[in-house]
Amino acid sequence: MAFSYTLFLALILLFPGLCAWAGLRASERTDLLTPRPDKPNSTATLFVVVLGTIAGHLIGAASFVIQSIWCRLSNFCVAVQFDPNVYRVLFTSGHEAGLVTDLAVFAWLFELALFGAVAGLVIALLARTAWVKDRWDAIDFGWLNGPVHEVKSNSAVILAYVVTKTSHEGASVAYEGIVQQLALDDDQTITMLVLRRVDRFIVRITDQGVVRMDEDHQPIARMQLHLSEIANVALEVIERPATFVPPAAEIDGAD
Repeated sequence: MAFSYTLFLALILLFPGLCAWAGLRASERTDLLTPRPDKPNSTATLFVVVLGTIAGHLIGAASFVIQSIWCRLSNFCVAVQFDPNVYRVLFTSGHEAGLVTDLAVFAWLFELALFGAVAGLVIALLARTAWVKDRWDAIDFGWLNGPVHEVKSNSAVILAYVVTKTSHEGASVAYEGIVQQLALDDDQTITMLVLRRVDRFIVRITDQGVVRMDEDHQPIARMQLHLSEIANVALEVIERPATFVPPAAEIDGAD
């Protein structure tokens, strides 16, 4: 594969946008939700990358303006043989770069990497603000947004009743437990559940209706169920008392 300076330059310039996307994805993950993978050709992902690219380069350009003002007013700047402003070098196609030394190349690449890291940090911090999270969570959780907010505020837990595809002679194995983590697909269908303090029981359909048959056994501490194993799932939001204090085991499980 031949080296392409144009491709290299494009990737370098897009680096702040990619950092912004990574920062958003990192802040999107919660203890309860596993983020969905991005769709191919997603306009939302493209918007985040472009916005992060513009924001990162605006931050970089503004920092050079501040540096120029500082040097002009204070005279506390070190003179170098190359132009430290990487944007001026790019816009003039290197004609005003000065003496291109090893230090110059390192400084220009370091500046672009630093601006990318700052863009990622800014987007990650913005994504954690209440105004953004309220709107972003509505997209991520959809129909589960209300219960999830109650769980995050520690005012409720989500209890799941899961009927699996494991069956024998009309009886199906089912599980009941507190939802610790879940994943949704693009249609907001539950694709994965992690339950804790799980109780196993049998569901049988008879002429009188659906019958639940419990059996004596030790609760299962933690269990994962994939979409391929789930026949049906029902969720119930249980409000916690105002004076409720989670037991130590439950706190450790949430971590």
